[in-house]
Amino acid sequence: MFSALSYSSNNEKRNVRNDYYKDKAAKKLGDSLDVLLNQVRQSLGGKAPDLTIGVVKDGRVFLKKNYGYSNPETKTPFSDRTQIYIASTSKSLTGTLAAILDHKDIIKLDGTIADYLPGFNFDDQKIRPGQITIRSLITHTHGIKNNDAVVWSAFIGIRSTEQLLELLRKRSTALPDRSFSYSNLGSVIYAMIVEKHLGKPWQQVMDEQLFQPLGMKKTTAYVSKADAKYISYMIDESEGKLKSVFDKADNSMSAAGGHLTTVNDLLKYLQFFMSGGNSVPGILSKEEIAVATSAIVPQKNRYQSYERSGYGLGWEQSVFNGEQLVSRFGGYSGISSHLSFMKDQKIGIVVLSNKKGMEALPHLVANYIYNSLLNKGNKDNIVGENLASLQKNFESDLLETKEISDVMNKKMTMDQKLSGQYDGAEKSGTMEINSAGEVSWGNLKGQLHLQSDSTGLINFRTMIRSFSVKKENKVIVGVYSNDRYFKRL
Repeated sequence: MFSALSYSSNNEKRNVRNDYYKDKAAKKLGDSLDVLLNQVRQSLGGKAPDLTIGVVKDGRVFLKKNYGYSNPETKTPFSDRTQIYIASTSKSLTGTLAAILDHKDIIKLDGTIADYLPGFNFDDQKIRPGQITIRSLITHTHGIKNNDAVVWSAFIGIRSTEQLLELLRKRSTALPDRSFSYSNLGSVIYAMIVEKHLGKPWQQVMDEQLFQPLGMKKTTAYVSKADAKYISYMIDESEGKLKSVFDKADNSMSAAGGHLTTVNDLLKYLQFFMSGGNSVPGILSKEEIAVATSAIVPQKNRYQSYERSGYGLGWEQSVFNGEQLVSRFGGYSGISSHLSFMKDQKIGIVVLSNKKGMEALPHLVANYIYNSLLNKGNKDNIVGENLASLQKNFESDLLETKEISDVMNKKMTMDQKLSGQYDGAEKSGTMEINSAGEVSWGNLKGQLHLQSDSTGLINFRTMIRSFSVKKENKVIVGVYSNDRYFKRL
């Protein structure tokens, strides 16, 4: 059964494509989602949501719905073809790869950095490669800090494996202990180990070992292999007009946050875990899947409506509204992904969205679906709580937009003396500012808006960075952008 739905927002038609309903119950849920999302739109001043939704129930696809645009500039609607960046949801894919390579005795979870990178040592002698296991890398208990390796691999763009090795060796420091400490670093190190040990890119290994066997044909860690027409762009209006932005490239798609995928492929992925591996036999055993999704290490915190208690191989364990939930979320400045399942209830949900200020929307929608399917009496109360959280996110984004607007309204002329190249060395790479104030920093492209003759903001759209000038004898010798210094060349 298929249907089409459209609604008008600011005199603009938004078309929903490829909606799928398994039965009348699915159609009823889909209709109630229309009501919910109209409520969201009204609460956010008429801003319409853009998202794609998929639900697995009792082992089968139960519902798929699409709202709005994956790319509003080209008027490309969300559909089954949409490939969207899933940010930190990638950590689940990387954790699953680690389980598969352990299952095949290729890279063992109990093996150490020393086993797979023989001779490699950190300058900080407190970090001992022989004591840091693959399991600890995946579960965020490795005890290492290195923000520079994370920034290079996620934003600037890594130049080579050798560069990453040097960053790890020189710029890593030991944390006080090896308790759970969430970061991108463990997955980044693991991907490098895969590449060095197997002699091929980690992206290729993941495709061969995970995506191809599961039939995830539209999932890739390479931007260059995605269909540009169907990539979902982040929607930004921070400079007063709508702009579709996607600043990722092959060299900034890390194993901690670096995949493009579709709702269909993620539904296959959920079905694999929810079936205990039976949907595609031979990849992992039921017991191995149980371990991967279990609380291998403890954590205790609350995120949105979820009381988190543990972390497995890329999967988090929490309680939502009295039910056990296994999940992995991701967010990147507007792009937001929700992937979760309740094994006991045989329900799994994918929600992916792309509009700044609406990062909490996928969780609100997923929570509503769970509560609806389980007939929870407090469903409306939780919608109210989640909507209040979404409104706070939205208002925070409006304040950020106002900050940029206030700077732009100063209409300060670009100081031509600022144009040129600046060197941030191994910590930060090279930044370039042209005569129009356009800034390039690795894969990030932005606009410099001056607040004074020596301060301003750089709007990269996916992030905003403060900017200040360092002068000696009235000569510009460098610039600061947040905690990073760039020397004038």
